[in-house]
Amino acid sequence: MEPELKSTTDFLLRNPSSVKKWLTLADKYMQTFTQDPHNFLLPKAHEILKPLIEVYARNTDGFLQYIMGVRDSFAKGDNAWEDAQLVYRRINGRYVQQLRRERSKRAVEKAQELYGNPPTYHVRLQWISNLEHGWAQRRLSFLEAAREKLTNNRIDTETRAELLLEFWETIDMEIYEGKIPPWN
Repeated sequence: MEPELKSTTDFLLRNPSSVKKWLTLADKYMQTFTQDPHNFLLPKAHEILKPLIEVYARNTDGFLQYIMGVRDSFAKGDNAWEDAQLVYRRINGRYVQQLRRERSKRAVEKAQELYGNPPTYHVRLQWISNLEHGWAQRRLSFLEAAREKLTNNRIDTETRAELLLEFWETIDMEIYEGKIPPWN
């Protein structure tokens, strides 16, 4: 870990009561930086966040991993653990939606390449909805099949995340290969 980032991490760990505040600020500054990097100004009072912004502004997945590391530095029952988890869940939710939109966009582009433009705007929206619904059903079946292979029928969080990565890589490959349905 870079010395500046380690310094920021140490600061967060020494201030458990304000972990949520600082991580939330870092997230907001990263979004602002990403939108307009040339005009971005970090207030002097928040200079401690600069290493986080520099490293993770364009790496949401990395920032989520960083937050988990900070979170897991505290005991699970601590307020700081709960606060970091709240920030993690909010950012992860936004990230999942971003990935969903990007995946749907790639699928539409591939469908246009294979089948031409959709007949109407509403047909395209319905096609996306049907495609995403099919993926959701397949994802549930995939996780259920994995769960059935376990003795206690329970998938821990880390294994679930790995399984979902595997599932979405399969979907991404199907899009790339053109294994998507024609327009409705």
